[in-house]
Amino acid sequence: MNKKSKVVFGQNFLTNKEIARNIVDFCNFSAADNVIEIGPGEGILTELIAGNVKTFTIIEIDPFYYNFIKGKIIQFNKLNKINLNKNKNSEPGSMTMINVVNEDALKFDYAALSKSLSSKIRVISNLPYEISGPIVDKFIKEKDAFSDLTLMFQKEFAERLYSKENDSGRGALSVIAGLNFEIVKLFDVGKSNFNPVPKVDSTVLRLLPRYYEDTDYVWAAGSQFFSYFVHQIFKLRRKKLKNSIYASFFGVPPDVKEKIFAGLNIDLNKRPQELTLDEFIKAGKQYDDYLKAAEKKYNW
Repeated sequence: MNKKSKVVFGQNFLTNKEIARNIVDFCNFSAADNVIEIGPGEGILTELIAGNVKTFTIIEIDPFYYNFIKGKIIQFNKLNKINLNKNKNSEPGSMTMINVVNEDALKFDYAALSKSLSSKIRVISNLPYEISGPIVDKFIKEKDAFSDLTLMFQKEFAERLYSKENDSGRGALSVIAGLNFEIVKLFDVGKSNFNPVPKVDSTVLRLLPRYYEDTDYVWAAGSQFFSYFVHQIFKLRRKKLKNSIYASFFGVPPDVKEKIFAGLNIDLNKRPQELTLDEFIKAGKQYDDYLKAAEKKYNW
């Protein structure tokens, strides 16, 4: 391919084939799997997946690499390993049905694809660093579409994503992502394994959707208010709660805020990153209940 082609969308392409094989081996794809790859670039992961799964949807926003990967798929097709176009008369599992999509992964409808396949989707991607936060938000919103996601992130972002209470890098996204997914670190990848070479190393994570029976946890996982609540609490992340709660939720009187945390035995000398997920959920639910009661009273 033309090595002088410009990378428009900021992706750093993995070049180490052994690492690519390790990532795909961790996924352990089967002939029954429906797989999405986001941002295939030059296809180092793509060529290890095509022909080995049931359906393969490839999402590439860059027109150059969209056309490049389509050409690569056609080459595979000539080897009778895959079928570029879906054929309803094909025997299930007889060949990989591939669809290459020139679309923004942040706008793609994963839920609709899952519904059309009557199956949950498995995702694999070396993600462009600049969309890491927004794409995780997107995956959270469409969590029910996925069986698992194997994703490579900038190492610092990955560390924030799987941070637990008391970790200095913990933030709102850590809490929301940890509520919705079990996040497992697989391995780190040095920056020298990419082209162009980034300034930082990367980390491969596995995300597995979480589901709950506890009603408060079910509420939090599906609640936009809970996400808003957590972001509000982290507005002054380095401050103690007794200071940071005054910078959030101006509709809740200070004494009510203090009573909510005191009633839950949450020490106001803690900082936001020190709270457990359970403490966030219980406090968030009480904030929500208070605001709903106040709104109902006002409307009367």
